[in-house]
Amino acid sequence: MALIRPCADLRNNYNEISKICHQTKEPMYITKNGTNDLVILSDEAYEEIIKFNEKTEEERIDRLVAEHFEKHYASFEEFKEEIMKKVEDALKEVDENRCRSLDEFCAEMEAKYDLQLRD
Repeated sequence: MALIRPCADLRNNYNEISKICHQTKEPMYITKNGTNDLVILSDEAYEEIIKFNEKTEEERIDRLVAEHFEKHYASFEEFKEEIMKKVEDALKEVDENRCRSLDEFCAEMEAKYDLQLRD
């Protein structure tokens, strides 16, 4: 059922309206002189709509990479150090002839990152 409130309620009962929007995660319609004027959403509901409506796969990937970076790294320097360590480890594997074929490696990476992008 649609949540509808007059604009005076927005001014007089903001905390109640905010609480309802956060609890229901539904839009609330604000009327002015009896007609629809505004639609209010909680920030969480708005962010979900934005994520759902991303226009391209590239935007989705950019968002996922940014979220991963923000979650796991305090700075670019920390990220760079981790990448360099992984490159050095990979080079050691090659030098020690412990690496698998390029085709096997690519198949493993495709499977791994395909699963992560779907989550």
